Amino acid sequence: MTCADRTFRRVTACRHTAAQIIAGMSLAALLQNAVADTGVDDLSKSQAFTVNASIVKGCTLGSGATDVTSLGTLSFGNVSSLDAPVDVASTQNAGSVVIKCTPGVSVTLALGSGNNVTGSVSSGRKLLKASGTETLTYQLFQDAAHATVWGDGTNGGSSQVFSSTGAVQEYKIYARLLASSTLPSAGNYTDSVLLTVTY
Repeated sequence: MTCADRTFRRVTACRHTAAQIIAGMSLAALLQNAVADTGVDDLSKSQAFTVNASIVKGCTLGSGATDVTSLGTLSFGNVSSLDAPVDVASTQNAGSVVIKCTPGVSVTLALGSGNNVTGSVSSGRKLLKASGTETLTYQLFQDAAHATVWGDGTNGGSSQVFSSTGAVQEYKIYARLLASSTLPSAGNYTDSVLLTVTY
């Protein structure tokens, strides 16, 4: 049967068939769109973001990640005679200044006068006997030739200035226990010297 037939029943049937075909096509199109739809209308945008870190200058005393609590003890050892000076050089954990700073920073290392001298240390610092008032005279130098007294720039000695590399750097202290014609009594003689780091 075709739509060319003119009876009412046949025309109605043809109309129903055409409507069904159109409805089926519309449904198929909707299903196809539903399957292809991503839920974001198939649009996208891109934008960059920044990752940042700021390095500030700083120093750490010691070779670890945090400051050491002590630089150790610089010892002249057991002395039985002071007819001639006694010279020692510091090592790591025994007096040496071991430090790591941000590269390219100007760092100043200053040594105080110690606990037993007031004013200038140009003529020496003092080791004081643990019990009593007797002293031994000593000095701290920046060099093995004992030419430059290590101080803070105002106490009769010079501070030491260096440019940091970013790696661990060691600065030795060259100590000299001065000769004496009279040997003090036996006992333990000590002093404490403050290191100040400025950068």
